[in-house]
Amino acid sequence: MFSFSNGILRINADRPGLDFFIDVSFFMLLCSVFTNGAAEGEGYFYYISFFLFFGLTCIKLLTSFKSQGSLVIPSFTLWYGGFVLLSLLSALWATNPQTSLKVISRLIQSLVITFAMSQNYATRAGLLRCVRMFSWAGTFVGVYMLAATPFNKWFSGFFGSSSTALNPNTIGMIFTLCLMTSFYFAFYCQEKKYYLFTGLQFFIIILTSSRKSLLSAVIGIVMMSLLKVKRRNMIIRILVLFGLVVAFYYLIMSVPALYRAIGIRFESMTGYLMGEGGDYSLSLRQRFIDNATDMFFERPLLGYGINNFTVQIGRRINVWTYAHNNYYEILADLGIVGFVTFYGYYFYLLATLFKAWRKTNSSFAKMMFTWLTVIMICEYGLVSYYSIYMQMALCCMYLFTCAINRSDDHSNGTPLYMKYKESVYG
Repeated sequence: MFSFSNGILRINADRPGLDFFIDVSFFMLLCSVFTNGAAEGEGYFYYISFFLFFGLTCIKLLTSFKSQGSLVIPSFTLWYGGFVLLSLLSALWATNPQTSLKVISRLIQSLVITFAMSQNYATRAGLLRCVRMFSWAGTFVGVYMLAATPFNKWFSGFFGSSSTALNPNTIGMIFTLCLMTSFYFAFYCQEKKYYLFTGLQFFIIILTSSRKSLLSAVIGIVMMSLLKVKRRNMIIRILVLFGLVVAFYYLIMSVPALYRAIGIRFESMTGYLMGEGGDYSLSLRQRFIDNATDMFFERPLLGYGINNFTVQIGRRINVWTYAHNNYYEILADLGIVGFVTFYGYYFYLLATLFKAWRKTNSSFAKMMFTWLTVIMICEYGLVSYYSIYMQMALCCMYLFTCAINRSDDHSNGTPLYMKYKESVYG
C-alpha cells in the first residue's frame, strides 16, 4: 500500500487494503468516542483517531473521484449540516452567543464523522462491518473499564465515570446501543459468541446505575425478541419474556451488590411515581421540563439560541445545566423551526425502516427499527443532539436505507470475512 523510492512516497490506494485500514481507524474512533470524557482539545487519542479515519476516507474519495468524476453528498449530511447551520445562525439571536458557539465544534465533528461513514459503509457488506464494530468496541471498552476499576468499586454505583470521565448515563446509553448490536448477531445471526458480548455489555449497564439505560436495554431486547417470533407463538414468547423481566427485577432488588448498584435507584423511582417519596433527580428533571416548556412558549419560533437553555435555567432557578431531555432542549433552544428540522429526519427514518421491515421482513430492518425506537425513548431523559456516538448510530440507520437496495455482499474480490448472510436483508 505504501512505497518509498528515489525520494518519493507512493500511496497505492487499492480498495481491499485501504478498506482494512479504514475499518481499523473507525474501530479506534468508536473506542475513543466511547471513552472520551476529556475537555475539548484534550482527548488526544480521539483526535488521532478522528483525523486518521477522515484522512483515509479522503484518500479513498480522491481515488474514486479520479475514476468516477463525482462525489455523492448523502441526505444525512444535508440534514445534519442544515441543523448545524441553523445552530450557528442561532448565535445571532441567542441570549448568550458564546454559550451557543461552545457546541458548534462538536456538531461539526459529528457532521464530518458521519459524512466519512457514509462514504465507506453505504453497502450491505460495509454496513454490517460498521455495525459489528459497535459490538466489538463496546466489548473492548467494557473490558477496559472493568480492568481500570478496582473490584471493590464495581458495585458502588455510577460505574465508569472514573475510568472514562464520562457521565454514567452517557456510558449506559452507549452500551445500550452496543448491546442491541451484539444481541442482533447472537439472536438473529446465530453467532453464539455474541451472547458473551451481550452479557458483558448488559452487566456494564447495570453497574452504571443508569435507570433509563437499563430500561432501554430491556425494551430493546424484548422488542427484538418479539419481532422475530411468529404470530402463533407470540403469546408464549410474551409470557416467557415477562417472567424473565420479573425474575431480573427480583434479582436486582434482592442481591445486595446489585441492589447497591441499581436496585436502590429503581426503588427510589417507584416511590416517586407512587407519590411516596422524593427522588431528587426525577423531581429536578421535571422542573427542567416545566421551565423548558415556558421558554418555548416565550419564543416559540426560533427559541433562545442553541445551548442557551443552560443560561435561562441558571437565571431562573440558579442551576446551570442542560434540560436532560432532547425534545424540550431543542424546543427551548431553537423553537419549532429547530424541532421540525431535527426530528423531521427521525420520522423519515422511522417510516423508511418500518416500510423496509414490512416489505422484506428483513432482520436487519427490525434491528434498526428497534435501535431508533429505543433512541427516541431515551431522548426523553438525555440531551444528545451534539453527542457524536448518537449521530453515528443514526447514520447507520440512514446507511441501511442506502444498502438495502444493493446486492454487493458476494461481489468478486470481496474478502471472505466481509461476506454475510443475504437473509439479513430479506
